[in-house]
Amino acid sequence: MTARETSGGATERVDGLSREKAIGVLCGLAVVALFCSFTLISRIGFSSSLTLPDIAALRFGVGGILLLPLIARHGLSGLSWRQALTLAFLGGLGFALFAYSGFALAPAAHGGVLLHGTLPLFTFLLGSRLLDRGSSRGAVTGILLIAVGIAMMALDSTLTATRQQLLGDVSLLLASVCWSSYALMARRLKLEPARAAAVVAVLSMTCFLPLYLFLPGKALFLVSWQEVMLQAVFQGIFIGTISIFVYTKAVSALGASETALFTAAVPCVTTLAAIPLLSETPSIPALAGVAIVTAGMIVTLRRR
Repeated sequence: MTARETSGGATERVDGLSREKAIGVLCGLAVVALFCSFTLISRIGFSSSLTLPDIAALRFGVGGILLLPLIARHGLSGLSWRQALTLAFLGGLGFALFAYSGFALAPAAHGGVLLHGTLPLFTFLLGSRLLDRGSSRGAVTGILLIAVGIAMMALDSTLTATRQQLLGDVSLLLASVCWSSYALMARRLKLEPARAAAVVAVLSMTCFLPLYLFLPGKALFLVSWQEVMLQAVFQGIFIGTISIFVYTKAVSALGASETALFTAAVPCVTTLAAIPLLSETPSIPALAGVAIVTAGMIVTLRRR
């Protein structure tokens, strides 16, 4: 092999890596838009007569039906039932039910910080332990700032919140742990994004919808069709299908920790958007928490 052939092969590999990184960055930006909308649209849904099971049924039902052909064609994509069910719980059932519980009980600002803002923190902690990865000083500084911001949100809840809001905050943190664990597991299994989304959506639908049929107090047929369509399209298509795909694709291209850092803008944008959309005015400790968490993620992003 000549030097020119060797150089050409190296250039092609570099170009391929650059394209993969660019796709990862675009997916990361899409994640920011989807996550901001996730909190706001869910809160709008809970301000109507729709209940948590109603919104969850729309998410799992629409997403599962859309991705059912992939499961019919590829099955579990080589995963064991244990691996598939664990992925479905972490990226589907567990994440969604904890997140919806938090959205129903806590303000949107808390959702932005305690769910999306903590993704880098939990991904860092779980990834460092599970994958035994070292971290730079800048990453540690950013993670510590995020932890301080979370403490400010906790202070806000302790000083002003009811027990229900505290329970909502805990639910949001559990949702963040689930999603961080899903990203790390998907990365470790090297599962194609579309197939990962199909496994999560279809198994979540199969597990949840039979239970939903027997739950009392369903309001799905009592609200306007416009409200149902808004939640069905957004929860089922954008969150139940597209968000899983783009997040998994970003993790595949950039890594779990790097993808989690793209959520830097989510707490700030969500908090500001909630003021006109939901008439939620955050307290001073809550605003401080949002600012500190955002600063922590920006510090870590700059180091990366």
